[in-house]
Amino acid sequence: MVWREATTKEELASTLLTRLAESLGAETEAWLDVVERPLPETLRITPGRSDSAWTASQIEALGGRRMAWMNAHEAFTMPFPRGHAEGEGRALLSFLHQSGRITRQEAASMLPVEVLPMNDVEVVVDLCAAPGSKTTQLAEAHPWTTVIANEPVSGRVNTLVSNRGRVSLANVLVVQHDGRHFPRTPAPGVDAVIADLPCTGSATMRKNREVWWAWRPSAGRELHHLQVGIARRAASLVRPGGHVVISTCSLDPVENEAVVAEVLRQCDWMEAVPLPPDRLNGLRLREGLTAWTLLDDEGGALLPEHAEAHHLPPTEVALQDALRMTRRLHPEDNDTGGFYVALLRHRPEATPEGVARTLVPKRPDQTPYLRDLPGPSRHDVHAVEEATSEPLREKHQLSPSLAWWRRGKRLALSPESMRQRLWAPETPDGRGGRFPGGSFHPMRAIHVGLPTFAENRGMWRVRQEGLPVLNRHGSLDALEVDLPVVKRLLAGEALEVDDLPQSVEPGSTLLQVEHPSGSATIPVWVQAKVTLMLDDVERRMLALRLFDRSLLEEEE
Repeated sequence: MVWREATTKEELASTLLTRLAESLGAETEAWLDVVERPLPETLRITPGRSDSAWTASQIEALGGRRMAWMNAHEAFTMPFPRGHAEGEGRALLSFLHQSGRITRQEAASMLPVEVLPMNDVEVVVDLCAAPGSKTTQLAEAHPWTTVIANEPVSGRVNTLVSNRGRVSLANVLVVQHDGRHFPRTPAPGVDAVIADLPCTGSATMRKNREVWWAWRPSAGRELHHLQVGIARRAASLVRPGGHVVISTCSLDPVENEAVVAEVLRQCDWMEAVPLPPDRLNGLRLREGLTAWTLLDDEGGALLPEHAEAHHLPPTEVALQDALRMTRRLHPEDNDTGGFYVALLRHRPEATPEGVARTLVPKRPDQTPYLRDLPGPSRHDVHAVEEATSEPLREKHQLSPSLAWWRRGKRLALSPESMRQRLWAPETPDGRGGRFPGGSFHPMRAIHVGLPTFAENRGMWRVRQEGLPVLNRHGSLDALEVDLPVVKRLLAGEALEVDDLPQSVEPGSTLLQVEHPSGSATIPVWVQAKVTLMLDDVERRMLALRLFDRSLLEEEE
């Protein structure tokens, strides 16, 4: 692959990617005027934080403009290209992202979550989740909904888990499966699925410069079968009345409309539906295509007799009507990247059994039997005894609608829906067998909820990433202190126990200070001294917020 950072417009005009845009109706000169430029920096504010208003004010001070079409999040477009903030602004964006106050995400990538109907949704699957921008976007907006984040590649699972912890989400269940073979879940199935399919990335040319030179038309045709397989599985997992979002960051109709058409052919229980009318207001979107030209790798038109039938535009009137309900985001229309999104629905009348299609018995006359669970593994989690959870729940006034999980020396929290819908019930195997309840099997659960407490010297301490969860779902048991005490701690000083306004038990303690920018909770460890239990990023963010201390001060 050749990397060419500096190119002329004439060079870009000669690429296959430009030929694709022309085949879709783009006026070459006007199209290149937009797509040869890098994307603007875009981001969204993490909701539910005590200092989210302060965070938004910091972004606005850098020149950020709110995205009017975003509903579930405050999202901003910055007045500079991605990664090109300078000085204090560059440091601020980096620290805000690392500390979980914002997530830097391309605007186009926010579409699937924005268009997914979430009424009566308790369990949703992000079928191709890593690196986790859509998972976190969805889980932040709906903290009581369980989001199953699936990623088949081990290395990318680590990034997904890191992002879940960065923004402190208790409602994410991380699993690892090939999306085409995602396992069954207990009846009635899941309520919704997002399938952001692997694609050639032909619409990412503004951030991935190599796409200009690497993209070829045959690559989309090679991916088409994989995309259909993943999208078909999504359709089989969702309960009657549930929705599936199919999306890509590609402009190529073979990876978009042709995939949706083939899924609707093979999954007759699904239908295309319009995007919710109250979403994406102010964003220019184009109607899905019903006709397109296939290109060969020289940029010429591929003759229909040399193409596979499912790559060609559909001739069925019903499919053409369905594709018109899908939507395209073209880079030149809104100064964004490109994207494609389709919304499908499982027709309730198509499945009278009332369950996802993968749960409909293939042979109703089979004799049911109970299957054995696999042996213990390092990923196993266990329910927590009330003797352990109840003192912590009472101490922090945590909602009784939270489920508690234990792995090793950590206690994790999640919504009760994760326990009641996915862990407690039996799960059929499709052949008459049933996996017993009390396990996520046959899903391979890697991380359950958010580790919120850790055992230390026989005592439970609150983990830093768990603080937002406790704030969101409870009322922290914290000792109120004044700003000078916090200032000394943030400066790295170990305090005397007598410096605290009242006596505390040895071990983990939370301090709280009030401030116009929002209250701040500071975890400390009390023994002979009082020491701060925050990482460097959060320490410096609090020093900026509470005391206006420059993020660059320690680097000078």
